[in-house]
Amino acid sequence: MNDHSPSTANAHGCPRPSRMRSGMAFAGAAVLVACSAVPDAPPKYREPPKGAVAAKVRVVNLHPYAYYADIALFDSPSCFATANLGMTGGNSRDAERIGMLDDKPVSPATLERYVRAEEELVIGPRAVFPTVTATEVMHSLMPDTQTEVRARQAGVCKVPAFTPKAGEQYEIEVDLTPGRCSVTPYHLAAADGAVRREPVEAHASRISTYEFEMKCFFK
Repeated sequence: MNDHSPSTANAHGCPRPSRMRSGMAFAGAAVLVACSAVPDAPPKYREPPKGAVAAKVRVVNLHPYAYYADIALFDSPSCFATANLGMTGGNSRDAERIGMLDDKPVSPATLERYVRAEEELVIGPRAVFPTVTATEVMHSLMPDTQTEVRARQAGVCKVPAFTPKAGEQYEIEVDLTPGRCSVTPYHLAAADGAVRREPVEAHASRISTYEFEMKCFFK
């Protein structure tokens, strides 16, 4: 599952053209469909200007070597992705760090951003898809390989909404497993030299992600 090499993928975890030709069958589609969606992504995220009321948010892909998760901000009433924060999983390595509690080394698992505080925030996957190994891409025409990759597809990601408070820190856990996905926000608080993750008052938004597409629910 983890044998992604720089020779087969670019910085976003998408295969190079030679691999794309051999991976057009389904085993490669988990990566290729998402890569083809990148040009149609919403604008790149711009953090609040200096002096704006802001909070800090870390997004954590709990299974980065098994799944990619393309992270975005959404407008729940209109059901549109408004800004693309970046990619987690696979070969992605978002290096931006903003001095958050419980800091972790740069890895495919996390990305961190300043966000506007005191207004509703809907943040989560715009698309999710299982990673594939170089061997799976090479054997993409084999029925057994196609079946195996299909079996790893995650379930529906229902993205919650919450209102971050000024100066506070939050962590959004994206838990992807076959047939399942959960997106859970936590508030980070320092206590006696440790970091405590506290439940956040959140509610369901209209945003859900299934496989490679963002969809609207709760209309």
